Amino acid sequence: MPSQPTRREALVTIAGGVAASTAAVAPQVAAAQEVYRPQNFSQAQFDLVTALVDLIIPSSDTPGAAAAGVDRYIDQELAANGANKESFHAGIQLLLEAGFEGKGGAERIALLTEFSQSPGRRGEFFRLLKNMTIDGYYSSETGLVEELGYQGGGYLREFPGCQHEEEL
Repeated sequence: MPSQPTRREALVTIAGGVAASTAAVAPQVAAAQEVYRPQNFSQAQFDLVTALVDLIIPSSDTPGAAAAGVDRYIDQELAANGANKESFHAGIQLLLEAGFEGKGGAERIALLTEFSQSPGRRGEFFRLLKNMTIDGYYSSETGLVEELGYQGGGYLREFPGCQHEEEL
């Protein structure tokens, strides 16, 4: 019958696991510091996506969506999940046809507002872009920790459930 590991052996095993996971993350950090090469877009399309995500979540007292890497997130999500790829590319084409690149900041916002209120492919594209931007931003360290203040690693001593009077 195998003996139970001692507490010291368990701690050594845990420390080894942490060291291994840190070593696995180090290449990702180094890769993040390199120039990003889009998987799903041409460089011009990627630059457009960068501008779009920054219009949806601009910099404020926290970095905006582009600084948080949301443009990369969208590129990687579309490369991994082809279901939205065609719709996203069609939406980019609709934006280009509407003259997005030749417009200034306020005009770009007005065009996106028009897309957001449009039925059909324009509205579908805007909702897809907005949802992916929000998902990417609030799953990044910038959105989750810096903006929302998520601390992680905590626990509740008890879970009181809903405390609204109308629910009691």
